Amino acid sequence: MSATVAVKGTVFVVRYWKEITIGVVFSLILMAGLLLGTQSQEEPKGYINSPFGTANVPPHIEQWKGLLQEYTTKYGIPEYTDFLLALMYQEIGNSQTLDIMQSSESVGLPPNAIQNPVMSVNLGVQHFKSVLEDGQKNGVDFPAIVQSYNFGSGYLSFISSNGKKHSIELAQQFSLAQTEKQGWSCSDWRAPYCYGDYTYVEKVMGNLMPTGIAVGSEDVSPLGEQAFNAIITEANKYVGWPYVWGGSDPHRGFDCSGFTQWIFAKVGIKLPRTAQEQYDVSSKISPSEARPGDFIYFTGTYETNKYITHIGIYIGDGKMFDSNGSGIGIHDIHSSYWKSHLAGFGRVSH
Repeated sequence: MSATVAVKGTVFVVRYWKEITIGVVFSLILMAGLLLGTQSQEEPKGYINSPFGTANVPPHIEQWKGLLQEYTTKYGIPEYTDFLLALMYQEIGNSQTLDIMQSSESVGLPPNAIQNPVMSVNLGVQHFKSVLEDGQKNGVDFPAIVQSYNFGSGYLSFISSNGKKHSIELAQQFSLAQTEKQGWSCSDWRAPYCYGDYTYVEKVMGNLMPTGIAVGSEDVSPLGEQAFNAIITEANKYVGWPYVWGGSDPHRGFDCSGFTQWIFAKVGIKLPRTAQEQYDVSSKISPSEARPGDFIYFTGTYETNKYITHIGIYIGDGKMFDSNGSGIGIHDIHSSYWKSHLAGFGRVSH
């Protein structure tokens, strides 16, 4: 995290815990030391307000879930507990630091100056809530909010002035501007984007596993368990990413058929590019035959001469994994919008 960031000559300061001054923080640290030793073809529903899924993290991160939940509940955002656990893993990895949410820099201290996990979580949750509220106020998408935990709140203003949707390209632009402003240089994989981590969103989302996927014996995927799990694992990397018209890879982002084409290629299934073409090559099945890993098709979601205008991956229990105007994630196929546009189900061979 960063305490301040500058965009076009203006300094934006992250709103920190109002009750704690820097002097008080240093005092608490001392006490802790003593104690511890573009165009969308889909439903116009706005932006994703929270990711869907449970944290897929190792035990040394999972152990902090109770503490994290205490503070997400305290600050009124308990639905973000698993997301912040995934974020915590990205922040500290396998390191032994007790600044488990890397909160030191958010209050103007050197990295890892805080070595009290309670304080780190307290400040980290407040910092996230601050960028969450600022992001929602500015109408940016959830990935921009996630990236702002790493970049600082100036990124929210930057994204708000550049289409309101995060992308790797915009993250690189922002990082480069801050790198040049700070006069920094680096020789690692980030160069020349030395400010923060412009791939932060993808890494955090990769620590989440989606919920709501049917696992009953009657819902065994025709693709096979291994292939289906591989598809879901890959799809989950992009939960919360915005819909991008014409996008077909992680560098550009994904539209609906670009998403399915990319995901299924990971298990060796080559699909044509468009939703209509993917419909054409699939075997049509009835709704009662649909199983996890099958396709679900929709028509009339935007104006075109094509019959099929949207495609998703059916995952069971009335849910689909897809990229639509609300972003990439798990969506309810029984909503009034999707029910009114349903065209059918299809299956491809592995």
